[in-house]
Amino acid sequence: MPVKKDVVFGSSNIGVSLAMNNKYFIHPPKINPNIIEFAKKIHPDMISIETFIGGGSVVGALVVMNSHGIVVPSTIQEDEMEILQSNFAKDFQITVLETENNAFGNLILCNDKGAIISPKLGEAAEVIENALKVPVRVLEFAGSDLAGSCGLANNHGVLVHPMVDEASAQIISDVLQVDIDVSTVNTGNPFLGGGAVVNDYGAIFGRDSTGPEIQRLLEILQID
Repeated sequence: MPVKKDVVFGSSNIGVSLAMNNKYFIHPPKINPNIIEFAKKIHPDMISIETFIGGGSVVGALVVMNSHGIVVPSTIQEDEMEILQSNFAKDFQITVLETENNAFGNLILCNDKGAIISPKLGEAAEVIENALKVPVRVLEFAGSDLAGSCGLANNHGVLVHPMVDEASAQIISDVLQVDIDVSTVNTGNPFLGGGAVVNDYGAIFGRDSTGPEIQRLLEILQID
């Protein structure tokens, strides 16, 4: 089964440090090499990219991507941009978004069909829509304006914070065009985006995630 449990820099909140779509795995330097090797095995075409973003290791919190493109903060440094450009396919769009709230991994929940974005990014909705090439909906749910932190999605399903209301859940399901359910990671943590990274073929979970949590996530995301 293409699933791994691990820590990054001693933390089970691995989604803060890692970013992944169906082709690219982005990670900061000096993480466990076993994680990198596992990510490469998830799919034959996976490309591993080692870089900081804005000089920091919280890559997963700062960037968001789907199969069409990636949104990065304006704090990205020139050498970091060069690393991304040299590894991404020419038709993979890199969009630098200048905004006060730049933790895009925390603020955007997306797949290849749609994106839910935080009200904090409302004014940038059109830019994000063009960057990721999907319809965008501004939504606050589960009492939080951190859409990316409160959910975990691929092109088969989406899991969200257990406190989501029925109306919001329906909107998320409709925008991302997948089935939805609720769950937690890392033994009850409702901020799923910080505790795991997934694509259509595999998943990396924080080490504190329980068997039932992982099973629930894998079922909805249709990873086997």
